[in-house]
Amino acid sequence: MSVELVMPRAGLTMVEGTVMMWKVEEGSEVKKGDSILEIENEKTMIDFECTADGFIHIVAEPGEVVAVGRRIGFVAETKEEYNELSKNKKDFNSTTVEVCSNDGEISSSKQKFEIKKDNEIYSSHVTNKGHVRATGLAKKMAISAEIDIKKVNGTGPNGRIVAKDIDDYINSMAIVNDTNNEKYLKPEVIPLTGIRRSIAKNMYESLQNMAQSSAAVEVDVTKLMEMKKIFTDKINIIGCKVTMNDILAMATVKVLKKHPLTNSTFDGTNITTYPYVNLSVAVGAENGLMVPVLKYADKMTLTQISTNLKDLVERAKEGKLVSDEQLGGTFTISNVGVFPIDIATPIINPPQVAIMGFGRSVKKMVIVNDEPCIRTMMNIFVTFDHRVLDGLEVGRIMYDMKEYLENPELIIV
Repeated sequence: MSVELVMPRAGLTMVEGTVMMWKVEEGSEVKKGDSILEIENEKTMIDFECTADGFIHIVAEPGEVVAVGRRIGFVAETKEEYNELSKNKKDFNSTTVEVCSNDGEISSSKQKFEIKKDNEIYSSHVTNKGHVRATGLAKKMAISAEIDIKKVNGTGPNGRIVAKDIDDYINSMAIVNDTNNEKYLKPEVIPLTGIRRSIAKNMYESLQNMAQSSAAVEVDVTKLMEMKKIFTDKINIIGCKVTMNDILAMATVKVLKKHPLTNSTFDGTNITTYPYVNLSVAVGAENGLMVPVLKYADKMTLTQISTNLKDLVERAKEGKLVSDEQLGGTFTISNVGVFPIDIATPIINPPQVAIMGFGRSVKKMVIVNDEPCIRTMMNIFVTFDHRVLDGLEVGRIMYDMKEYLENPELIIV
């Protein structure tokens, strides 16, 4: 008897996942517990483990977005059962697109089109209801690229059109000739899926549902840079490489302990403050923004923050965070100092009520004790929910952060 494989729910907020890569081939033999598939949800990559022994029949193709609980494949107990499954024409998870014949009438009989390309046969099936079999992602890509999907040849199971078929069709049509026989490239269509899709949705909703406002202050970090250099020179004694981000994280923790209302969440009705600091740290990864959470950061020394944060950041960039490592944050920091960015207006990570950012450090001519001198300056900026925090509280927060960064010896006591 065959076993149905469905999109798993990895976390309470997950409603859909993107099929990224099957690690096994259609029809191959698999064992219970084998890692057979990579899935991307709104936060991280998930290894899908097979739930039975048998032969794999793939339903959801790479690039396809599937709702939690919907079919992504089957495991047939025997080869004979697999053969029956693979002959089944029913397309479980795909959507369909109606196509008309040349005279504008819906086709009432089943047709099969075969087109030879590079010595291979590509098939596309039109059902007796006049539908083209196509995955949801393929349909969206075709609409976005203004492609007549009935002209695309399906290479998926039973001739179904999958995302790769749309890509191949776009590539085949990418070079066009004008009257002078010059060649031009077509625009690239990039579907918004997985983590990037979730980021777009969350950021939009954050701005729509909060009264977000921002403030910034320039800080003299000359002494802070000198202290960081000492930490770097004494790495053999300290035992780890302390970065500027580590120091900024610890300074933030110090400020949050003095201003508990900032270390809170707001659900629209109730404000919840926390006796601990779970520090969310924005990390730019190739597949989208990741925000791992350094839990109970207020209980850590600077070297402990450095060690634990380095581990989280590295795994975030590699897409190896587990789902709960991005949950439970009470405040977020974002350090854009590695880029030529002086000031930004970061968007709050709900249900948190504020986010603090740090710009690049730049040497400038400034006035100190009525004398011009060159100092290293940096901007710090905060975006806050004005429903929870007012200007007075934000002013006090910025004052204290400025004090810590301009007198860095206070950070480590």
